[in-house]
Parts: sequence; C-alpha cells; structure tokens
Amino acid sequence: MRTFLQAFTALACVAVCAVAADDIADTRRNAIVQSIEKVAPAVVTINVVEIRTEGGSDPFFDMFNFGRPQVRQHAVEGIGSGFIFDEQGHILTNYHVLQDADAIASVTLPGGRRLEVELVGGDERSDLAVLKVKGDTAGVPHAVLGDSESLLIGEWVIAIGNPFGNMMRDPQPSVSVGVVSANHRRVSREVGGGDRLYQDLIQTDAAINPGNSGGPLVNAKGEVVGINTMIFSNSGGYQGLGFSIPIARVRRVADEIMRFGHRRDPWFGFKGQALAETDPSLLKRIGVQAESGVLVIEILKTSPAFKAGLAVGDVVLSVNGQPVEHPSDVDFINWTLFIGDPATFEVERQGEKKVIQVVVAEVPR
Repeated sequence: MRTFLQAFTALACVAVCAVAADDIADTRRNAIVQSIEKVAPAVVTINVVEIRTEGGSDPFFDMFNFGRPQVRQHAVEGIGSGFIFDEQGHILTNYHVLQDADAIASVTLPGGRRLEVELVGGDERSDLAVLKVKGDTAGVPHAVLGDSESLLIGEWVIAIGNPFGNMMRDPQPSVSVGVVSANHRRVSREVGGGDRLYQDLIQTDAAINPGNSGGPLVNAKGEVVGINTMIFSNSGGYQGLGFSIPIARVRRVADEIMRFGHRRDPWFGFKGQALAETDPSLLKRIGVQAESGVLVIEILKTSPAFKAGLAVGDVVLSVNGQPVEHPSDVDFINWTLFIGDPATFEVERQGEKKVIQVVVAEVPR
C-alpha cells in the first residue's frame, strides 16, 4: 500500500510539474512577444551615404607660401529604420533619415536579405518618406497598419528599429517596450526649426534612440500605430520621452506621396499677424476687442479663405477648435489638413464673433 501511495504521489507530482511548465511556456509567449513576431520581419535597416566636401591646402606648397586649395571628399554613413506596409513592397520611414543622403547604400531585412529600392517621394514638413521594393515582391513580409485614434493612455506599445545599428554586426532589429504616455501631444513650434509638423504626436516611454527613426510603434495586437520619429533628451540618448507620428496621419501622407509623388500643399491663402505684435492703437481703430488671435492683414481673392468670407481686419481666434495666437499656429494647423478637408474658423469682426467654413485647396503651382 505504501509503495502504491509513493508511486501515485510521484505521478501526481509529474503531472502538476508538467502543467506548471505548460503554464510558464504560455506566459512566455504573451501578447507582446506575438506582436513582435508579427511585425519584426517587415522592419528594415536603411543605410545611407552622404558625400561631404571639405577644402584644404597641400602642405608641400604651403612650405613655399603659395598654397593651392584642395578639395577632399569623404563618405559619411548614416542609419535609420523603416518597415514594409503593403503587398506592393512600399516602405515607410522618416524624411530626415534620407534628407541629406546622396545615396541609399542598402535596405536590409532582419534575415539579411538586401532589397533593391527606389524613392517614391517624401514630405519634409510631415517628416515622412516612401520607398518601394523593385521587382517581384512575392514573399516579402509586410506589417499591418492599426488605428492610432483609439490608443489608450497606459496601453502597451513596442518600438522596433535599429538603435546604434552601425555598432551591430547583424541586421536583426531591436525592440523596446513601454506605454502610451500621452496622445495628441503638441510640442513647441520651434522644435524642428519650425519647419516640421511635430504636432499631434504619440508620446511613449518605450526606449527610442538614434537609429530608431522611421521604425514602427506597435500595439499589443501586432498593428503599427505610429512611426518613431524624435526624442527629448539632454544627453542625446533615451530619457523616457519618445514621440511617434500617428499612423492615421501617416496613411494620408503616404497615400498622397504614392498617388502624386509628393504631398500636395494645403492652402488657406491669407497672411496674418499676432495681435500681441500689433500696434494697440491700430487695433482700437479697427474695432478689435479680442486679447489674442491672428489679425488678417493680407488675403488673396483667389484663395479658399477669401471665397469662404474671411476678410482683411478679421481676427482669427481658432481653427478647428484649436486656439491660435501666432501665424505659425495657423500654419501648423494648415499642414495637418489635406485637400478637400473642411476647416472651421472662429473669427472676430469688429467686435462680433463669426464662424466661417473654409474648404482646403491646393497651393496653385
């Protein structure tokens, strides 16, 4: 009887241990692991080359005081990330990854396969560019695009890319995990020199470092919800403040680039001046009562704004519900829009508030 109990106990222990091992195996392959497995194969390493020219002189001629200028050229390598997002082999990345490049040296998949690509186009303001794999794209993996509009503060996200990739000797991407720290983050208009649309961004504490630019930000379902673009840092490295362009805007910019070769420039068609920078006596003379806003000082009669009813002397208080205090605020909102989009202007005209509906048009070429 004792032998039977010992044997039964041993078998029971084996069964429990087996179940526990299975449970551990299941927890290892959690949603984050599975999301990485879905997206990582479509992430590419982008190596670029910039040819820099430097002036100098020949030491031999310097000895005799008739130095002859020389020109030296050397290649500077750069690295970034990107990802394939459709069956046709289109690749998304940041514009700044390619901006100063004289050539794309290589585009490499995680397994080491090199892809021959061509540039479809880019948009500096949106900081987005599209490449395309040449030739047959059968068997080339691609990532699924998700919904950045439904992101929740605190939900898990994964940054995939090639931080410090020039220090690595293999092409596999790195991953870092964090949460959505904030949605629709608007950074100072001076960031990016005032020439980049770093507005309406996803903020995350997933580690983003040099080389991550252009890589995907992925949700727990294995869908791309943003493109990793910039960090705030005092040291140049990760400090917990990373920012991604939401995929909702990326889709629209990429569609424009693939259809037209560039993003069509949206246009309101007026010139403004901040009330804070305008002579108070002038404002009093034309009946302005608002304390902040943008005064319309010039407007083209062929512009969408003029056709909608905006006039010189109007004060623009907000556009699409966003208060404006400086002309660059209007520009930034304009850049977020696309041809045919509506724009609701709240204006003050001689002390009375009005609402003007403008339909965005393309800048005349």
